[in-house]
Amino acid sequence: MECAAIAQEHLGLGFDVQGGGSDLVFPHHEMSAGEVQVAWPGSEFAQAYAHAGMVAYDGEKMSKSLGNLVFVSALRLSEVDPMGIRLALLRHHYRDDWEWLDQELWAAVDQADRWRLALSGAGGAAAGAVVTEVLEALADDLDAPRAVAAVDAWVETTLAGDTSDPSAPADVRRLLDAALGLAL
Repeated sequence: MECAAIAQEHLGLGFDVQGGGSDLVFPHHEMSAGEVQVAWPGSEFAQAYAHAGMVAYDGEKMSKSLGNLVFVSALRLSEVDPMGIRLALLRHHYRDDWEWLDQELWAAVDQADRWRLALSGAGGAAAGAVVTEVLEALADDLDAPRAVAAVDAWVETTLAGDTSDPSAPADVRRLLDAALGLAL
């Protein structure tokens, strides 16, 4: 009941998005919605719900109580490329459960380096298709893995020798920054 009261006090009824981990769908968020409907008949708790998948490490869900958390701050202190960290996260759909694997982090760091190489040239493959695909993927339930795959395809075509569009690297760099938060 406390969460329903706090949300009503600070957000009002029928606020836009209730978010959290997939472990909160039932009973927590469903109970809050039910409590609001009883306390304020005819009211909605939230317009939409977004629940992130659980992330595991060493075969168990990451949690403070288990002490098996991987902290970005610790990775940064180890001088791990921040864009590699972001790319490692973007390779998984936000709703899917997945496991943090160190080898996936290193693969993402290598992937970021390949992307930088493709972006550093005087030209690249035409950028129109990758821009369209990335934006469509993100509009489709934030399908970041599909967006990453689209950029990978552009990178591979560019590195294979298609440098026909002189503005493509700058266009793709802007896309990565604006749409995926990757400053490469």
